[in-house]
Amino acid sequence: MSFQQFDTSPPPGERTETKRPHLSVFRFTSFQSTSRRPSQTPPAYSANDVFATRNQRHAKVLHWLRVAMAVITLLASVVVMACAGKALTAYTSTRDNAEWILPLWPTSVDLRPTHAILACGILLAVGSIFYLVAALAPTVRSYPSPPPNYPGRPADMSQPLRSLRTLNIISTMLAFLFVFITVFTTAFASAINSHLSDSTEAGTLSSWTCKWQGFGAAAPGRFYEICATSTAAFDLVILMIVVEVLGVLLAGWGWWVGARLRKAGGESKGRRVAV
Repeated sequence: MSFQQFDTSPPPGERTETKRPHLSVFRFTSFQSTSRRPSQTPPAYSANDVFATRNQRHAKVLHWLRVAMAVITLLASVVVMACAGKALTAYTSTRDNAEWILPLWPTSVDLRPTHAILACGILLAVGSIFYLVAALAPTVRSYPSPPPNYPGRPADMSQPLRSLRTLNIISTMLAFLFVFITVFTTAFASAINSHLSDSTEAGTLSSWTCKWQGFGAAAPGRFYEICATSTAAFDLVILMIVVEVLGVLLAGWGWWVGARLRKAGGESKGRRVAV
């Protein structure tokens, strides 16, 4: 028994109407179920997160300003030590020089001002190096870093606040110590130089050699060099007073930033709001 296949297609030229399904057969709820939904709900932020983030930026600026101040102090102290040491070396080489028939120096040369300036430079250099090591050590950080998932949200600030407090203590102690050292050195050297400036039997390196400034080539050997280096070292110590006063202001700013960060950290543990 064979089966015959019949062609059910309409003959050519005849129009057929295709019946379309009614829209009611579609379930529009399926489109709603596949609609785009947020993959993650916004994290809950404290009302003080913006406040804390702003103060974290202040802490970063404070950190690098302190580092720059320490570098400037270190470089200036190296210059002070170089000038004072060069003046002492020149004095030693000309004190017992047989080239001159008469002695070049008075019977009593007071080296205390030069020694005080040299000691000032050494103390400033040691203190600056100490602060740079404390501030740039990997275990000590002066500001917190936000977590990687939410860059705008402040991190846990307990450990960074302890680091900031440590650097505040070091910076405050060194700032006041540097101000005291520079002011004392300036006052001490000025008092001795002014006391011996008009003496013909005693003097300091600066007061004795600078008397020959107007004689030009007639001045004894290396007197101009000693006068220039001694004056440069003394003037630089005076300039460092201004720098160290700025260091005291930075220390005060550090305590202010630390207080604001502690305040933000304490208030962020309270009520959370969704943004």
